[in-house]
Amino acid sequence: MDRRSFLSAMAATPVLAALLAACGDDAVTPADTGGDTTVGSSGAIAHPTSADEMVFRLGYEGGYVPMGYAFMNIPTLLISGDGRVVQTGATPAIYPGPLLPALTERTIDEIGIQTVLAAAKDAGLLASPPDYSLPEGIGIADASDTVVRINANGASYVHSAYALDITQTDDMASTPARDNLAAFVAKVSDLQTLVGAEHLGAEAPLVATQYRFQALAVDPAQYTDVAPTVVPWPADTGVVLADATECAVIDASKGDALFAEATQLTFFQEGDVVYQLSVIAVLPGDTLC
Repeated sequence: MDRRSFLSAMAATPVLAALLAACGDDAVTPADTGGDTTVGSSGAIAHPTSADEMVFRLGYEGGYVPMGYAFMNIPTLLISGDGRVVQTGATPAIYPGPLLPALTERTIDEIGIQTVLAAAKDAGLLASPPDYSLPEGIGIADASDTVVRINANGASYVHSAYALDITQTDDMASTPARDNLAAFVAKVSDLQTLVGAEHLGAEAPLVATQYRFQALAVDPAQYTDVAPTVVPWPADTGVVLADATECAVIDASKGDALFAEATQLTFFQEGDVVYQLSVIAVLPGDTLC
C-alpha cells in the first residue's frame, strides 16, 4: 500500500570514495550505526548486518495526512541488516480500522540484498543526490515526499523528491533526475521480480519486539458517527500517557495485549484524561524516543 492509496481508503564502490562523496552534503553522511558491517568482497556492496539496522528504506513522508500518520512514518519497503523485509500489508476497508498498521515481514538472502543495492548503484543512488526539484512553474500542494534511504559502503544516502508520483503522468512535466528516481522506485517496489522469489522467504505478519507511540488527549464526546471504546490504561506498563505526547516506547510483552485487538477508536483513559494513540512497531533503523 503506497501513500496515495492510504489516503483514498555488483561492483563495489570503495568506502573511501563513498565517504568523500558525502562531504558537504546533508543527504549523504558517514554511517555510524555502531553495528556490524559486511566486508565488501568479490564485488559485494558492504552494508550493515545487525537486526536493528536498516540497509534500505522506501517510504512517503510529509504531505496532508491523518493525525498521527506522520509520527508512525510507515515504510513501503524496508530491508534490515540481518536479512528481513518489512512491507505494508493489506488494510481492511472498514472504519474504524485496526489501531496497528498492517505490516508484514519475510526473509531476504544476501544475494537478494546485493541485487537491491546493485540496482541502487546502477541508478546512481549510491552518491550525492541530484536536484529533485519540481520543474519550474509547477505548483502542487499537500503532496508527500518519496524518500529512499540507503546505508551502504560506509555511508548513508537520502534521495527525496516532492510529489514524485504526481509528476509521473502524461500531462505533467518532469525532469531526468525525477524520472530516474521514479523508475528505480517502480523497480524496487516489485521486489519479487527484482530479486527473484527464490531469494525471499514466506510472508507473515510482523512480530514486534517493541512499540513506539504518541498519545493525544481527546474528548470522546466529539466522536458521534461511531462511538469510541474507552479502556483504562494499565498502571504497570511503565509509561505515563501524560508524558507520551511526543513519543514513548513499550515492550511487546505488554503492548501486544493492549494494541493487537484495538481499533482506531479504542481510546485509553489515565486518570480523568482520555487519549487517542498512534502506534507502530519499532522497526530496524528507527530512532527510539
